[in-house]
Amino acid sequence: MNYRTLRTLYKKEILDVVRDKKTILTMIVLPVILYPLIFLVAIQIVSFITETQREQNYLIVYQNVADADRQALNDWIAGDEDGLTYSIKETKSDTPEQDLENEIIDAYITTKVTDSQVIYEVHFLSAVTNSYTVSDFLEEEIDALAKHRAEQNVKEAGLAVEKILYPVKASLKDRSSNESAIGSILGSIIPFLMVTSILMGSMYPAIDATAGEKERGTLETLLTLPVGNIELIMSKFLSVATIAVVSVFVNVLSMSGIAIYLYATVSSLAENTGKFRAGSFVPAILISIVCVIAFALFMSAVVMCICAFAKSFKEANNYITPLTLVVLLTAYIGFIPNIELTDVTALVPVANICLLMKNLLVFKYDFTRILIVLLSNVLYAFLSVWVLSKIYNSESVLFGESLSGVKLFERRKNIVKGSIPSVSESLLVLVVALLLMVYVGGFLSLKKPVFGVILPQMFIGLLPVLACLYIKADMKKVFLVRLPRPGQLLGAVLLWLGTGSGVLILSNLLSMVFPDSSQNLNDEYMMILDGIPFAGGLFLIAFLPAVCEELMYRGYIFTAMKQRMTLAKAIFLVSFLFGFSHLSLIKLIPTMLLGVALAYAAEKTGSILVSSLMHFLNNGFSVFVLYYGTRIAWLNDEKMGMPMVIGMIVLLLVATPLGVLCIKKGNGWEG
Repeated sequence: MNYRTLRTLYKKEILDVVRDKKTILTMIVLPVILYPLIFLVAIQIVSFITETQREQNYLIVYQNVADADRQALNDWIAGDEDGLTYSIKETKSDTPEQDLENEIIDAYITTKVTDSQVIYEVHFLSAVTNSYTVSDFLEEEIDALAKHRAEQNVKEAGLAVEKILYPVKASLKDRSSNESAIGSILGSIIPFLMVTSILMGSMYPAIDATAGEKERGTLETLLTLPVGNIELIMSKFLSVATIAVVSVFVNVLSMSGIAIYLYATVSSLAENTGKFRAGSFVPAILISIVCVIAFALFMSAVVMCICAFAKSFKEANNYITPLTLVVLLTAYIGFIPNIELTDVTALVPVANICLLMKNLLVFKYDFTRILIVLLSNVLYAFLSVWVLSKIYNSESVLFGESLSGVKLFERRKNIVKGSIPSVSESLLVLVVALLLMVYVGGFLSLKKPVFGVILPQMFIGLLPVLACLYIKADMKKVFLVRLPRPGQLLGAVLLWLGTGSGVLILSNLLSMVFPDSSQNLNDEYMMILDGIPFAGGLFLIAFLPAVCEELMYRGYIFTAMKQRMTLAKAIFLVSFLFGFSHLSLIKLIPTMLLGVALAYAAEKTGSILVSSLMHFLNNGFSVFVLYYGTRIAWLNDEKMGMPMVIGMIVLLLVATPLGVLCIKKGNGWEG
């Protein structure tokens, strides 16, 4: 890499960004002027509404209430014992129910009288603001009256009020420091604002540096300059990341100013406000800065990767919208109580940085998890930049039809018969299938767990078939419809024995690291299969996925990917998607490993039936263990013994190459 060239290109990209008024508006004007203005106006509006409700005159009616009870409550409300400022006035009505419905009055009161109590029943409309508000006020007044009456009765009996009515009393002593209390509040707000700022700060520069260059027709000129692609890519990436980092710090400083203003206001109005030492936050701020920079690098690269597929500013905005929703929803995790930074959540993008900052602001310094968050974001940033470099090295991506050219969005009569699905089409079908699987399957799982398995698998299997029918694809070619040779089937069994052993060893190791996640998976399977015979479990867990998932992954997606990239990349990506779609962190890597073997077998035999057989054997073995594992000693052992581990390793090292050999030689085995 030529660093002098990189520096020159970086300066050029930064100057282009600074000249863009929209970026400056997003970076400086919004956080410095608009955010404080919105915040202060919101406070004034809330204060005005609250004050208006307190000063409002509310009309109530008594219906069939004894004069003594009516007068007692009216006298209490009219008194100043409680120090409340709102006004509740009694009025007359012959039809209080109708007047309440017509909002002529705000509430009406009836009573139930027993030997020992008078129960005031407040009738109100929860859908009407004034009526709902006065119901709260009346409840407060009646409770206060009840307490006052009780104290009077005890005094008249010549007894001690505290001893009789309040023999036990709670006294709360908050041992948290002022810094911890404030940090707890800021720990939910600041990370969310920080993530939002990075996303917003990187969005417009990324769009301008990618789709903007295409729309202006200047990208081709840049690519013809006597500079390497790596310098061009890194200059764009670093300029976007710089703007993102500057944007977040400007936003945080602006919000910090608001926080200081509020603290100063509260301190001046409230008595006995403790001292606040801002210096105690310095270590948390320094650690956060380092982690935020790593996260900004990652987010900038991701945004650029997505925008690189667009041809225009408008199209890039459309592509970035789903990412915005996902990022903001994930960043909301900081507001959810009892979700802690663990070894697992420290690896989840966006969530990890929010939970880390939440911990740091209450002075929880777990340096192991801090390191995990930092290194994971650095790794994600590196991978995202690597993907970005591959995009810029692909003319078909940079200057192709982009996602707007998806055949699924075209009229069917304009599609040429025998077409092959594109990568973007395959990913679109997968996303739709996964969304249906999560929402529809999740809803059905609450009431009918069995249908919660069947229907999502139908989505996974049928959607790619319907998509192929729509684009007039060659079904045999897309779904690898071909009868395998006997030698290939033998190779598939051997390859499954080898890779299945590796998957089993890896799953066992992960279950030791994440025991709760492993147990939850087993519990889910047992709940689904409860009351279902072995044959039914085999159909649900083994047969359906072996058909439907193979149609999606080793058929539709794999065929689309291997037409656009090398075989190794296609196998890796389809295996990653296969693992990711199981929506389980503990299953991701083992499922990916199995997916590699399935994709390899399908490609080398040209038959999806081979990968379906391997898939069925793998899931069928799991079903067998669930039903009959307790009857077999070596399967009943929760932790693998050394003899079993050695046996699995031998199978991995022997059966895997034998399986590969049989698959390669299988074409010569006539059945």
